[in-house]
Amino acid sequence: MVPQQKRKHSDFNWLNKNMHKLQNSYAGKVIAVVNKTVSAGKTALEAYNKSKKLFPFQEPLMSAVPSKDCLLL
Repeated sequence: MVPQQKRKHSDFNWLNKNMHKLQNSYAGKVIAVVNKTVSAGKTALEAYNKSKKLFPFQEPLMSAVPSKDCLLL
């Protein structure tokens, strides 16, 4: 795996492990994750742009954070 893929794989695992905690702060928002650093916004573009300001040479892992009353299966 190339470094970018390893980082995204690591961020993906971290995101899955911490989704419950992220729901407390980011429910109903879109997040961009780079090196376990979260950038959030009301839209994917907003979260992406915030992340790119912090990490201009990294592509973030994007995810919508479900509301607390949403059941994920």
